[in-house]
Amino acid sequence: MKFEIIGKPDFAAIKVNLEAEEKIQAETGAMVSMSPNIKIETKAKGGIFSSLKRVIFSGESFFQNTFTAQNSAGEIMFAPGSEGDVVHRELVNEELILSRGAYVCGDTSLVIDSKWGGFKSFFSGEGLTFLKISGSGNLFFCSFGAIEVVNVSGDYIVDTGHIAAFEPSLNYHIERVGGLKSLFLSGEGLVCRFSGSGKVYIQSRNHNSYAMWANTWRRVSRSSN
Repeated sequence: MKFEIIGKPDFAAIKVNLEAEEKIQAETGAMVSMSPNIKIETKAKGGIFSSLKRVIFSGESFFQNTFTAQNSAGEIMFAPGSEGDVVHRELVNEELILSRGAYVCGDTSLVIDSKWGGFKSFFSGEGLTFLKISGSGNLFFCSFGAIEVVNVSGDYIVDTGHIAAFEPSLNYHIERVGGLKSLFLSGEGLVCRFSGSGKVYIQSRNHNSYAMWANTWRRVSRSSN
């Protein structure tokens, strides 16, 4: 498999060149374009129970699409649903934790599962769980906005809405950014305190903050009464 990430860091997309009979799996709706000899198979990855768990707890699709270059090589392009960057990570018998909606595509050998984010994450507005990607193979995940990789050694605090991914070698704890006054009046809400050693992938934009900003520009119909 050969690939190229284009449009970085604002409107990134992934161009993948598959050899004959080579496969790649992707989140539903991620395909942008493809060669006519590439065939698609849609199924519940990991079985019905695993797929339901991803839908209910992580907000991911029930089905995964697998694309195969039949008889000859072919090209396929993928893109995330929102504007931002795309990161490639080659896993070698390891895991990576992704935030809700960050998974785009990857090798069919990778296992995609949900991971409990702690009770406080219910109130963070970022979803109850993360996604756990494990195994060996090429993984492509996205961020909302540009991405910054931080090598954590010790403690580091990140707003829950700005987490794109992190390594499982890091411990994490979701907590208030300050006291009760700060929690409700500062606009910051809850944060994630990482501890240990490992990488955190931070996205420069927050989906919830963006939605709140965009809502201020929404046209509102006014009653004539």
